[in-house]
Amino acid sequence: MTPWLEADAARALSLLALSAEVSPSARAGVLERAFEIAENTGAGWSSPSALVAVAEAAEGERRIRVARFALAAARRSDEGDAVWGLVAAAGLLPEEEAHEVAAEAIARAGGAPPALVPGPRVSEASAVALERASRSLPAPQRIRVLARLLSALPAEARVRAVQEIERRWAPWCFETREEAEAVTPYLSEPLLERALEEVPVWPVHALGARLVSVGREDEARALVLRWAGSSAGYRADALLRLGEALPPGRRPVEEVRALFKELAPEERCHRVKEHPSASVALLGDEAALRIAEGCVEPSGSYARTGALARLAGALPESMRAEAARRAVLAFEAGGHDADALGDLCGAAPWISPADAARLLSASLLDASGTPSLAGVFQGWASVAQLAGLFRRAGGEETVLAAAEEVALAGGWLHRVG
Repeated sequence: MTPWLEADAARALSLLALSAEVSPSARAGVLERAFEIAENTGAGWSSPSALVAVAEAAEGERRIRVARFALAAARRSDEGDAVWGLVAAAGLLPEEEAHEVAAEAIARAGGAPPALVPGPRVSEASAVALERASRSLPAPQRIRVLARLLSALPAEARVRAVQEIERRWAPWCFETREEAEAVTPYLSEPLLERALEEVPVWPVHALGARLVSVGREDEARALVLRWAGSSAGYRADALLRLGEALPPGRRPVEEVRALFKELAPEERCHRVKEHPSASVALLGDEAALRIAEGCVEPSGSYARTGALARLAGALPESMRAEAARRAVLAFEAGGHDADALGDLCGAAPWISPADAARLLSASLLDASGTPSLAGVFQGWASVAQLAGLFRRAGGEETVLAAAEEVALAGGWLHRVG
């Protein structure tokens, strides 16, 4: 793909991001710009994921048309996401065509479950097509594909899939913790007992949550403490995960607080960053905020910024702006750590307009040196990543002005290209 087509794909994605920051009445106009770019140049894009994103935002015949561009791009691609591109495109096509494309994806992946469903991002329609097309797979592959699809399947199809998993169950049938964790919320009590015999594969926090859901809270707590090993950090992590599943008054508050005292400041901060809601619930509002700020080593700026930014969405509303303010200060004190920018942008709804404008200016200036035209529109410190900050800095008017500039950039790109 030429740099100009790559930039077109990135422009369309940035317009999708900006459209999420405006009112419904203004959103249609921003989306229309993205659709026009995809329809005019999408046939030449090399990225199936970019085309899938545009197709998912479209409707009717336009959705199918752009989805077929995505399908063609996935067929041309020899990159690692090509199979995922086929699966994602299948969910955007008419039913019979979707089944054929899902079967094509299975053949291309050799039936390998991780290639077919690499994560939780599969749509319901893709899951339905892939469930149907995978029925002829050998039992060991079929059961693993079903495990990865469970959360995306509609309710009735999920019940049937769980029943099939129960029929085909064999010891150690799931090869990854991700597959075991995906199945755990749906385990019947007989299968739960079997899973408890395979704890080295089955994640203890997920089994603990399932035990809680069937009223076996004491067993859940004992399971986590028994298998969490000697590491205070691992035990704290497992108990934080379990604590979210327990009702107030039954949470392992004292155990978690005692374990946090054993951790170094940077590790405490990391645990809060990974589990902001659980940290607030088990450690308390002020304590979670204090721990997030307690990582003062130079190498801790990333963790500190990320923890504070994520806490902004987990704390009571009255504390969110203060957490966001501290996250901005940590980000600036740490030299604008690129790895922390994503978390900081996630806190945009609680960042003050003045801070948002300052971050926007600094980040766009940093991004201006990118060697890629596409990088200005999509990626780190791009228009897409900073969309929420545009909104906070100047409201909807600023977002629409940015969208206009992104759209107008196409004329310049194609004149010089």
